[in-house]
Amino acid sequence: MLASFEIEREFVPYNKTEYIVTASGNKVSRRSVLCGSQNIVINGKTIIKSGCMIRGDLANIKLGKYCALEEGVVIRPPFKKFIKGCAFFPIQLGDCCLVGEGTVLHAATVGNFVRFGKNCFIGRRCIIKDCVMIDEGAVVRDDTVMPPFTRWAGAPAKIVEELPESMSYVLGEDSQEYYEKFIAVGPDVGPGWGSAVRRISAVRRISGASSTGSAKSKTPGENSVKEDG
Repeated sequence: MLASFEIEREFVPYNKTEYIVTASGNKVSRRSVLCGSQNIVINGKTIIKSGCMIRGDLANIKLGKYCALEEGVVIRPPFKKFIKGCAFFPIQLGDCCLVGEGTVLHAATVGNFVRFGKNCFIGRRCIIKDCVMIDEGAVVRDDTVMPPFTRWAGAPAKIVEELPESMSYVLGEDSQEYYEKFIAVGPDVGPGWGSAVRRISAVRRISGASSTGSAKSKTPGENSVKEDG
């Protein structure tokens, strides 16, 4: 699983008419559902794909920078039952978190640099520390505390591996690359976008091999997005 992060990500095109790009660079699918949007805070440069549901109508939800929610992800604030009813609690995701397709998330807090595989189920009020990786199909029990630099798998999920401290750097770089290579295509972009992508790839390879190159290449349309503040 760790070896997958050593492979450079490919460019992923998306239809620009199907996404809303905010001033802070968030890319939100028009086919996602954000309930109670006034209670949802997204810090910037986060991708929310089609079929996602974020239940901000139940409690406050905050997403950090460079997060990505794949198709069909559900984020629902955790709750606790009391004698006179139940109460929902806020949920917060840190920076550079990638949530796999079909995953359902009821955790209380999620740290930075966390990876969720496809079709995971994260129980209510879980606390997930920084730099945690959760394998595909894992089921995490309610109230589980997941220590930093650990990998989890199974149903119920258990620790199967300890991760090196350098993984925080690897996962952070991977999240930023994921965002930068998720690029818009459409009628006004024109058929030459593929050539532009190839040119950008060539420039990155050359600049990466050069010891003096420090400029960071940009993806098409990057200059059109403004940052908050």
